[in-house]
Amino acid sequence: MKYFIDTHDKTKGSFPQGQLTELEFFAKFDALEEAAPKFGVGAHAAHVSLKEGKAYCFMSGPDEEAVRKAHEAVDLPFDSITEVKRVTGADLRHPISSQAARTATIEARS
Repeated sequence: MKYFIDTHDKTKGSFPQGQLTELEFFAKFDALEEAAPKFGVGAHAAHVSLKEGKAYCFMSGPDEEAVRKAHEAVDLPFDSITEVKRVTGADLRHPISSQAARTATIEARS
Protein backbone atom coordinates (compact mmCIF):
# COMPACT_ATOMS: atom_id res chain seq x y z
CA MET A 1 0.00 0.00 0.00
CA LYS A 2 1.28 3.45 -0.90
CA TYR A 3 0.40 6.79 0.69
CA PHE A 4 -0.34 10.07 -1.07
CA ILE A 5 -0.95 13.73 -0.27
CA ASP A 6 -3.07 15.63 -2.77
CA THR A 7 -3.45 19.38 -2.77
CA HIS A 8 -6.37 21.68 -3.47
CA ASP A 9 -5.99 25.46 -3.75
CA LYS A 10 -8.65 28.08 -4.51
CA THR A 11 -6.08 30.33 -6.24
CA LYS A 12 -5.36 27.49 -8.69
CA GLY A 13 -9.01 26.60 -9.28
CA SER A 14 -8.93 23.27 -7.45
CA PHE A 15 -10.89 24.34 -4.37
CA PRO A 16 -14.50 25.57 -4.55
CA GLN A 17 -14.78 29.30 -5.10
CA GLY A 18 -16.62 31.45 -2.58
CA GLN A 19 -16.70 30.78 1.14
CA LEU A 20 -17.17 27.09 1.83
CA THR A 21 -18.74 26.12 5.17
CA GLU A 22 -17.46 23.27 7.31
CA LEU A 23 -20.57 21.24 6.48
CA GLU A 24 -20.03 21.77 2.75
CA PHE A 25 -16.40 20.69 3.08
CA PHE A 26 -17.39 17.61 5.09
CA ALA A 27 -19.89 16.68 2.38
CA LYS A 28 -17.15 16.91 -0.30
CA PHE A 29 -14.75 14.79 1.77
CA ASP A 30 -17.50 12.30 2.63
CA ALA A 31 -18.24 11.86 -1.08
CA LEU A 32 -14.54 11.22 -1.76
CA GLU A 33 -14.35 8.80 1.17
CA GLU A 34 -17.36 6.89 -0.18
CA ALA A 35 -16.12 6.71 -3.79
CA ALA A 36 -12.46 5.93 -3.00
CA PRO A 37 -12.83 2.18 -2.25
CA LYS A 38 -14.20 1.62 -5.77
CA PHE A 39 -10.66 2.41 -6.96
CA GLY A 40 -8.82 0.58 -4.19
CA VAL A 41 -8.17 3.88 -2.44
CA GLY A 42 -8.67 5.04 1.13
CA ALA A 43 -9.41 8.66 1.99
CA HIS A 44 -7.97 8.90 5.50
CA ALA A 45 -7.83 12.56 6.46
CA ALA A 46 -7.88 16.11 5.22
CA HIS A 47 -6.20 19.21 6.56
CA VAL A 48 -8.10 22.29 5.46
CA SER A 49 -8.09 26.06 5.76
CA LEU A 50 -11.53 27.21 4.71
CA LYS A 51 -10.41 30.82 5.09
CA GLU A 52 -7.50 30.33 2.68
CA GLY A 53 -9.35 27.89 0.41
CA LYS A 54 -6.70 25.18 0.68
CA ALA A 55 -6.85 21.51 1.55
CA TYR A 56 -4.39 18.65 1.80
CA CYS A 57 -5.83 15.13 1.69
CA PHE A 58 -4.06 12.05 3.00
CA MET A 59 -4.91 9.03 0.86
CA SER A 60 -3.71 5.48 0.37
CA GLY A 61 -3.93 3.27 -2.67
CA PRO A 62 -2.08 1.22 -5.22
CA ASP A 63 -0.84 4.19 -7.28
CA GLU A 64 -1.32 7.85 -8.21
CA GLU A 65 -3.71 6.94 -11.02
CA ALA A 66 -6.16 5.31 -8.59
CA VAL A 67 -6.13 8.42 -6.38
CA ARG A 68 -6.75 10.58 -9.46
CA LYS A 69 -9.71 8.43 -10.52
CA ALA A 70 -11.25 8.63 -7.04
CA HIS A 71 -11.12 12.43 -7.17
CA GLU A 72 -12.54 12.54 -10.69
CA ALA A 73 -15.41 10.25 -9.66
CA VAL A 74 -16.71 12.96 -7.32
CA ASP A 75 -15.73 15.90 -9.55
CA LEU A 76 -13.08 17.06 -7.08
CA PRO A 77 -10.15 18.73 -8.86
CA PHE A 78 -6.65 18.74 -7.38
CA ASP A 79 -3.34 20.47 -8.08
CA SER A 80 -0.97 17.66 -7.34
CA ILE A 81 -0.75 14.13 -6.02
CA THR A 82 2.50 13.23 -4.30
CA GLU A 83 3.52 9.82 -3.02
CA VAL A 84 4.74 10.12 0.57
CA LYS A 85 5.87 7.92 3.43
CA ARG A 86 4.68 8.38 6.98
CA VAL A 87 7.42 8.49 9.56
CA THR A 88 5.49 9.00 12.78
CA GLY A 89 5.32 6.35 15.41
CA ALA A 90 5.89 2.92 13.94
CA ASP A 91 4.30 3.70 10.56
CA LEU A 92 6.51 2.51 7.72
CA ARG A 93 9.73 2.86 9.70
CA HIS A 94 12.41 0.51 8.62
CA PRO A 95 14.82 -0.43 11.34
CA ILE A 96 18.22 1.13 10.74
CA SER A 97 21.07 1.40 13.13
CA SER A 98 21.87 4.73 14.73
CA GLN A 99 25.34 4.51 13.16
CA ALA A 100 23.83 4.17 9.66
CA ALA A 101 21.58 7.17 10.35
CA ARG A 102 24.57 9.29 11.50
CA THR A 103 26.60 8.23 8.44
CA ALA A 104 23.73 9.14 6.09
CA THR A 105 23.38 12.55 7.77
CA ILE A 106 27.12 13.26 7.47
CA GLU A 107 27.14 12.21 3.80
CA ALA A 108 24.11 14.36 3.04
CA ARG A 109 25.88 17.43 4.46
CA SER A 110 29.00 16.84 2.35
